[in-house]
Amino acid sequence: MKRISRDVGELFREYEGYANGGGGEEEGSRQFAEVFMAADSEGGRVVPAAALTKAVAVKRKMLEGAGKYRTKLVFLEERPLGDRYVLVETEWVMEFETGEKVGLRSTFILFRGEGGLKIVFYLAHQDLVGVLRERGILVG
Repeated sequence: MKRISRDVGELFREYEGYANGGGGEEEGSRQFAEVFMAADSEGGRVVPAAALTKAVAVKRKMLEGAGKYRTKLVFLEERPLGDRYVLVETEWVMEFETGEKVGLRSTFILFRGEGGLKIVFYLAHQDLVGVLRERGILVG
């Protein structure tokens, strides 16, 4: 990974921990602005952080069918967008107990405010559930 600022590194270490089941649903949404923009293969939408909490719980339940896995951050690069915003590109690898590995990319825009960094934009470059179904890791 390239050199990253301390606060960006901390945010993504927390995010990675949460992706691996650390903390409750509310804790994971803490890294997001109260309202943020999410984009994926279906388009973009404005999402209240409270709705994110529920969506993550549903996705975790769905992923239980894929078996045990660990999500690992393998690439992180940041670029400042002025004084208050940071563009962050990431790559993740999901490692399943079967030995299967799935690479995923995502892009974030962070806002640097008085309360620290908050995710204000999240772009998933792949449809996680679709990729897992294509690879036969997730059935149904």
